[in-house]
Amino acid sequence: MIDRLFAERLIDKLSQFTEYNINIMDEDGIIIASRLKERVGTFHEVAFQLMKGDEDSRVVTKEDLDKGVKCGVNMVVHVNKRKEGVVGLSGDPREIMPVAKIVKMSVELMLEYESYKFESLRKYNLKEQLVHLILYSDDFVREDLTKYIIALNLEEEMVRVPILIECKDSAVSGEKLRMLLEDNKFFSRQDFVDITREGFLVIFKSIDCPIGYIMQDYKYMIAEYLASFLQYIRNADIRSSIYIGPLQNDIMYYRQAYLYCLWMQKNIRKSGSFYFYDYIVKYLESMASMTEFHTIFLMLRQKLGQKFIDNYLETIGALIENEYNLNKASDWLHVHKNTLVYRLDKIREILNMNPLSKNSDREFMECFYYYLLRK
Repeated sequence: MIDRLFAERLIDKLSQFTEYNINIMDEDGIIIASRLKERVGTFHEVAFQLMKGDEDSRVVTKEDLDKGVKCGVNMVVHVNKRKEGVVGLSGDPREIMPVAKIVKMSVELMLEYESYKFESLRKYNLKEQLVHLILYSDDFVREDLTKYIIALNLEEEMVRVPILIECKDSAVSGEKLRMLLEDNKFFSRQDFVDITREGFLVIFKSIDCPIGYIMQDYKYMIAEYLASFLQYIRNADIRSSIYIGPLQNDIMYYRQAYLYCLWMQKNIRKSGSFYFYDYIVKYLESMASMTEFHTIFLMLRQKLGQKFIDNYLETIGALIENEYNLNKASDWLHVHKNTLVYRLDKIREILNMNPLSKNSDREFMECFYYYLLRK
């Protein structure tokens, strides 16, 4: 039968396309959702008769308020040849009949889709179903997720962080790797793990520590949790990349936090562990349109010349990768530190900026660097 919350969502969606009042009634003839909120919970005689009888529809030409019936069209909603409820439109039956048929068809299609999603989810356990909803459902509401949270006895406002693990050239099955993550002594009942459609491992790891320490401790807690897993894949000669998203305490934002992990997976093409908080500026820059970047930087790119651009990309890229540590950056480039300083001086002289001493200069030069990479 039609769920009340689902019926309310149907009314909200259908009301965007018609001005007619729409009611949805359950198997007992009770109005469970309506554009006219005052009618919710009242009895609808015609809907009750339709559910208990053999008719599939009935046109009402005479209003009977004692029976909770207004002029209009009422039609039984079927899913898999089973009566699920009744949908009714109020108004002149001659005008609204075509609309009523479309609304009935729309409700049936949406119910069939919900039934398909439910059947698809049955093959997973409850935690897998929850992860599936978070990652792949485009139209879930908080109530959908809360039902799983309650059933699993999870703390809804627990701080959790998404972790996406990509294992490359692995002869070990994804299920085996998943079991390693779940059998870990630091795995909590507040955590949940799944394998994505792309074959990645995704963990929503709970972080249980006072808020005053969470930013300084959560990386250590994740490292502690992943230590035995990383040791195993190293021994198995499996290359991996690990992407850690932003901390979340609202389940409605879990999917977006996971998408940040996917963004890192697509844009950081190397092995290692990477935290989204370290790439916020790069992410925000990637969201800007190329037109905006052209407006800001096109003149510089055209006038500075390719020789400058090549030196800029190599030098600034090395500094970014090594947190502006000259010793590490020169080692990374396999050049003497003095050579790196000479190259940087050329850049500083032309741009009249110093990324080592002024933060606004650093931000500008990083934006210019990412623009040049995208052009």
